[in-house]
Amino acid sequence: MKNLLLFIAILTTGLVRAQSGEFHLDKEYAINQTGTIDLISSDAKVFITGSSRSKVHIKIDRVVTAKGWTSSDEKFEVAVEEENGNLEIREKQSGSFSGMFGYYKEDYKIEIEAPEGITLVVRGDDGDYFIKNINGSISLSLDDADAELSDCGGSNFKFRLDDGDVRMNQGKGNLEINADDANVSIYKGQFSSIQSHIEDGDLIIETTLVNDGKYSLSSEDGAITMTITGGGGTFEIRHDDSHVMTNGDFKIHTRDEHFTKVSLASGSAAIDMRMDDANVKLTAN
Repeated sequence: MKNLLLFIAILTTGLVRAQSGEFHLDKEYAINQTGTIDLISSDAKVFITGSSRSKVHIKIDRVVTAKGWTSSDEKFEVAVEEENGNLEIREKQSGSFSGMFGYYKEDYKIEIEAPEGITLVVRGDDGDYFIKNINGSISLSLDDADAELSDCGGSNFKFRLDDGDVRMNQGKGNLEINADDANVSIYKGQFSSIQSHIEDGDLIIETTLVNDGKYSLSSEDGAITMTITGGGGTFEIRHDDSHVMTNGDFKIHTRDEHFTKVSLASGSAAIDMRMDDANVKLTAN
């Protein structure tokens, strides 16, 4: 009996009865109309919307519900700093919250309303990002997160992705993608430069091509589906265990086991593709 009581005492040492925790922020901040919002967050649903407003409105609601007996020394806060016409938003978490006899639930939402001309830099881990009407440069570095961009009129997009999906309903200018197990879908594009490397995910992209534009796309085990809605050029595709399909007015120059060269006569863009086990589908509308 003494041994049993000792075991129970050791087991419960350091345990506390779980409590609900909340963090709320609702405030406006000054920013230059073409300034930068730099956001670091994790595990949140994030909504960033651009408009004709002059200041940034940030609303953050995080509610943690835990029941049972848990071990916790978690601390959470969000620091917002105005500097030289820019805005830094830093989520700060320390400690841990580990459930032992109960459960842990986190409801976490970030809403940002900003001038539409701002530049956006986001570093996120786990979560969902919804970005709308932002017309400056957009840079996303995401791990296990999904992002949806709609009606963003900027001309510089940079994506660093691990697992997750990115979807855009339009885009122009320069596009850079470096991804592992991510899937990227982009429609109504007008890109003058594309640099894309995806390991195991798929790239679906619809874009016009500009004369003398540079386009470099590579994939390991995924697939590239590229639809050309205007312009043309020469496509040089180096591949291993891949299948190359064309649909439309392509002229085939070379097609063998490791190299395919086709062209669209309506332009002079250079498109270079390097594939391993990935398949390629090219369509000219």
